[in-house]
Amino acid sequence: MQSEGFLEVAGIPLLLFAVLVYYGVRLLVMKDVTAIRGKHKPPVKDTAMYVKSASSLIFFLAFATLVMAFLMFINTYAALGEFIAATLIMGILWRRMEQKYGG
Repeated sequence: MQSEGFLEVAGIPLLLFAVLVYYGVRLLVMKDVTAIRGKHKPPVKDTAMYVKSASSLIFFLAFATLVMAFLMFINTYAALGEFIAATLIMGILWRRMEQKYGG
């Protein structure tokens, strides 16, 4: 497969993967929770654990996006189902993290 065909099929998931990895690394290195949380929300209870949990969830979604990019070559419906499941799992875990460590 040529590079043009590869980017047509998996370009958006790979771009999303790059953005998620950027925010995950930025969160781990700078420990700036306002980058993902917003400035209008109250401060978090435990910044260190919030950063650790949030970055691991962001990396989980980044990995799921990378898997989706490769599944798109096999079966589009499998890729869509995998990403929907990963998004639901992340949403549930993110809500638990917000309740535990959020403001």
